[in-house]
Amino acid sequence: MTRTAHQAKRASRPASTTQVDNSRRYRCTYTPRDALGHLHPSDTGAAPFVQFRAANATAALDIAHRITGCPVIEATRIEG
Repeated sequence: MTRTAHQAKRASRPASTTQVDNSRRYRCTYTPRDALGHLHPSDTGAAPFVQFRAANATAALDIAHRITGCPVIEATRIEG
């Protein structure tokens, strides 16, 4: 097959469901830890957050916990 034939073949394939499901954006707020590993809530009351794409809110909570290593308060889906 020529290069253009490969490109045409790839273009005709339907998008995988993983790509469609991972298009949801989430913002997860968490409680940070201090240098000793103890929970250290913010003095201002504003919790830090991480933002990324995930298949659903449960997956977002799991990813946020693995990324930060801190307890995650909530996952909020970001529209738009």
